[in-house]
Amino acid sequence: MSSSTSPSPALILFARGVIARLATWETLSLAVQESWGGPGAKEKRTWMSGVLVDMFEEKQAKQSSSSSSKNDTRIDPEYVEDTLLQIMADEFEVHVEDGSAEALGKDIVRLWDLIMGQAASTESTVGEKMVQEWEARAERTKGRKIQAQFEEAPEEEGDWEDDDGEDEDEDGDVLMEQDEAPQLIDRRKEPEVDEDGFTLVSHRRKR
Repeated sequence: MSSSTSPSPALILFARGVIARLATWETLSLAVQESWGGPGAKEKRTWMSGVLVDMFEEKQAKQSSSSSSKNDTRIDPEYVEDTLLQIMADEFEVHVEDGSAEALGKDIVRLWDLIMGQAASTESTVGEKMVQEWEARAERTKGRKIQAQFEEAPEEEGDWEDDDGEDEDEDGDVLMEQDEAPQLIDRRKEPEVDEDGFTLVSHRRKR
């Protein structure tokens, strides 16, 4: 948050919500637990919260100082999701593909809209309750060790054709060598290191 002026109570509440929601993000918690971001992984998570809060604060300041409408300066969930994914890749060397960043982006934007979007006290109260629920959940899961899971997905049906793996029997029919059949693996919350040294948390996303 900007240090030039004291943050408003609403912005402080939003910051509390972001910190709590990130604390309940199992993918990030696993990265911190396993020190994928190095010895300063916990500090990186705190810094990550600040990045998100600053992003919304700057958008709010831009809206206040210009004639732009609310819609012009509104941060959409996909932008938050992309920011989260980029930070995870850069700071934790993790490519998150389990769809959790998408849900997190929606939650954070919804919280911002509830706290800052309207002056109505009823919406602010709903936002405050949401923050309290996230903080309670974060406290309950604090210190809990996350077990990374590995699951092998069944092979998809269909013909796999590879010119280098083909053979013919006496009748000229093409046979597939058994050793050439690819294995399809679905890793959920289990790190997988690619050729560049990045860790993958893979899951097929639904759009």
